[in-house]
Amino acid sequence: MAKKYISIVTVISFLCILLLPLISEGSSKLKEGSPPPFFTLMDESGRMVNLEKLIDRPTVMYFTHNACFYCVQIIAYLKRAQVKFQKDKLLILGVNVMAKDQKLIKSYRNELGFTFPMFAGNREDVLRAYDINYVPVIIFVDSKKNIRKVVGHYIHEPELHKNIQEIMK
Repeated sequence: MAKKYISIVTVISFLCILLLPLISEGSSKLKEGSPPPFFTLMDESGRMVNLEKLIDRPTVMYFTHNACFYCVQIIAYLKRAQVKFQKDKLLILGVNVMAKDQKLIKSYRNELGFTFPMFAGNREDVLRAYDINYVPVIIFVDSKKNIRKVVGHYIHEPELHKNIQEIMK
């Protein structure tokens, strides 16, 4: 009979995955009640867009990348939220942390069919300012351009909607 065992590496990896959201949420540089760092980033057409000027209403900033399975699920939630909460009342914008230019963003949009703007965010200054070490990361920004909540892990659709309702008050 073959012996069944779990390697110490497997156990440590599993524990790290479980604890990472708790560790990283407590150490985030982003503070609720403060504005998020603003950058000028490239959109899918190659234009440089100043995010501070773009954010003119409650906003969900979504940090993602093409190889993240959970991110794909959350994009489906965001697409439904965009319809439910109305595009003119809620801004959803994505930042693809793998993209250095518009090519990767275009392929992601074509694959998933989202309609919200997405930007190339594979820049050290952006990743450091937002404390991005993994994805998904979702930042909820109110109409005064202040962070209300940072979610550094997978989120279920009802929780996403609850946080959107909070920033729309």
